[in-house]
Amino acid sequence: MTEKDELTESEVAQILPAMAQIDSVLDPEALFPAMAKQLRSLVKYEALLIYVAQDDGFRVAFGEGEPKALSDPKTGGAQLVETTQKREAFVRAHDSIHVLTQPLMYGDRLVGVLGLEANQSRTFGRRGVSLVGMIAGNLATAIENANLHREARWYAGLLAMLHEAGKEMGSILDLTALCDHVAEVVHRVVDYEMFAIFLVDEKADELVLKTARQMASIAPRRRIALSEGLTGAAARSKEPVIVGDVRDDPRYIAVEPEVRSELVMPLVNKGRVVGVFDLESRELNRFTHEHIKVLTPLASQVAVAIENARLYEEISRRETRYRKELAIARRIQEGLFPEESPKGERWEASAHFIPARELAGDLFDFYHVDENHLGLSVGDVAGKGIPAALFGAFTSGTIRGRAFQGAAPSRVLFRANRTLIRRAGEGLYCALTYAHFDFEKNEVRIASSGLPYAIHFKAAEKKASLIVLPGVPLGLFDNVEYDELAIPLEPGDVFVFHSDGVTEAWNGTEEFGSMRLTDLITEHASKSPRELGREIERTLRDWAKQHLANDDVTFVIVRVT
Repeated sequence: MTEKDELTESEVAQILPAMAQIDSVLDPEALFPAMAKQLRSLVKYEALLIYVAQDDGFRVAFGEGEPKALSDPKTGGAQLVETTQKREAFVRAHDSIHVLTQPLMYGDRLVGVLGLEANQSRTFGRRGVSLVGMIAGNLATAIENANLHREARWYAGLLAMLHEAGKEMGSILDLTALCDHVAEVVHRVVDYEMFAIFLVDEKADELVLKTARQMASIAPRRRIALSEGLTGAAARSKEPVIVGDVRDDPRYIAVEPEVRSELVMPLVNKGRVVGVFDLESRELNRFTHEHIKVLTPLASQVAVAIENARLYEEISRRETRYRKELAIARRIQEGLFPEESPKGERWEASAHFIPARELAGDLFDFYHVDENHLGLSVGDVAGKGIPAALFGAFTSGTIRGRAFQGAAPSRVLFRANRTLIRRAGEGLYCALTYAHFDFEKNEVRIASSGLPYAIHFKAAEKKASLIVLPGVPLGLFDNVEYDELAIPLEPGDVFVFHSDGVTEAWNGTEEFGSMRLTDLITEHASKSPRELGREIERTLRDWAKQHLANDDVTFVIVRVT
């Protein structure tokens, strides 16, 4: 490279702030325009295309100007192929248009290609190529970071959706209504064209159609032998079956002639197949292993919900006996809750519990270690009824066993989660907040696994606010680390820990909400915990009326004296 071709210090200095601007953008929608803006400040060009890698090749993610050679398969297209194959930058002249294609490498992986067009050959001389090459790694890193950011946001949304879907499905005990609801939930995750749920009839050794959506001209078969078809293969193997072109698979049962690809997900509960999801599409290779990854936890939840619904149907046929047993179960559950709230020289406490049904999915407990220490927990199990109550009892016992060991709240949740993962049933999990008050240190330490944010009334400020502390529900994923907050204690401070039945109380038009709850606590914070609790109960009943029975309402109040 001649001295004229070499980059000057000022040109190199321009690169750093440009790359800093690009690195600061994590939103994929805003990233590519930001790249183009910074590239314009460094390189003169007439048109730009940014290609990103996909499983089946490359797609244009962003364009600027009116690319001519780049958009022509015989010119720019061939140069793009050469760049992706050799993973080198190339400058080619196509008539009067000069094209630079630069591979964007993240480590040893090709994540994209930058294509630039200019009408002047000197634009992409050695200096231009060198400059673009210097920033290519940063561009690749920015693309990868944006993809990771998008995936993280998507996965967080998926977890929230699965949590809510689990709670919704757990509350539906009619099998037909449950399967119809599952079809809607699956559609939120995978935009299928055709969908069906088959349940296993063990006596007949068959799969029986329970619900079907968008099956076109020909009605699906209502019964399929477990030895037949892709559905039977998935049920027998207890593994997903994915076929890109059903015409090439002899197991496929031709019902809808236009179907080209199919995905079958087994519904397995405690090692036993209870049914399958069957998703079909008119597109070749419509379904991917990413769909399997997304649908696997949902299938586990659905399997549990189906078993619960079947159990409920069986119990309904023996209602008299069921009611007697249910009454006994409720008395047992009530016996698991503390008979009265503890009181110390430095604090007052009060617990309030309004179950929506005979058996509740909410739980609470106190761990009165000594005069200077108080532990408590409030939890909400996904679903209702017997499974939720049993899982709640198991969770409560697990937390209690670790609370008295003196571990920090975050470690209590970590250890409890590992126990629940290894010993609990599939599809069951619990959002729970654990708090430990230390009146010697004048602080409370709090950890949460996804329960609605607790509320802290600060006497010095005469105002209540949310304690923002997110977390992953117990029993959902292994080896989850939980955050922990330490909050100073002052006389007159009030803490309210509650399940979502409080803030989601529905009056037929809107939810009660966190803002109303914080305002209510601020207004009545000077009252004793018991009186404040009664005020909250009275306000919720007036607000929701008959709708209050839609979910358990549980909250615990601690006031520092």
